[in-house]
Amino acid sequence: MMEALWVHEGIPFDPAAIRPALAVLFADPALGRVWLALEGDSVAGYAMATWGFSTEQGGRFLLLDELFVLPEFRGSGVGAAVLGFVEREAVREGAGAVRIEVSVENGPARELYRRGGYADPRRLFLTKRLARGGPAT
Repeated sequence: MMEALWVHEGIPFDPAAIRPALAVLFADPALGRVWLALEGDSVAGYAMATWGFSTEQGGRFLLLDELFVLPEFRGSGVGAAVLGFVEREAVREGAGAVRIEVSVENGPARELYRRGGYADPRRLFLTKRLARGGPAT
């Protein structure tokens, strides 16, 4: 499912590069969570979220980094249910906010989040990948 999401979002998918990061996440629940979304006995999708801290967000927040619903379950309320579950988990764990990462091109996902009360803060989040084990160049 992760590969399907990344391909859908236009993100290069390299399992060899992703496995070590997932291993760290799975080994340390303090970093975040991954949940499977079930519809009856079937897996309908998944969500992955990690913890962050921001004074602007009032302290601890949960970054919903990935939310994916399999095509056959889209439009059935699974996405909204997962979003509600993630929000309840964030509150239970002491978060003051949930932030969501979504591509500009993914209109259906952005609409799901807007219906759930999420707003675009009109701020850009910029990324710089750093070399591990040494100073940035």
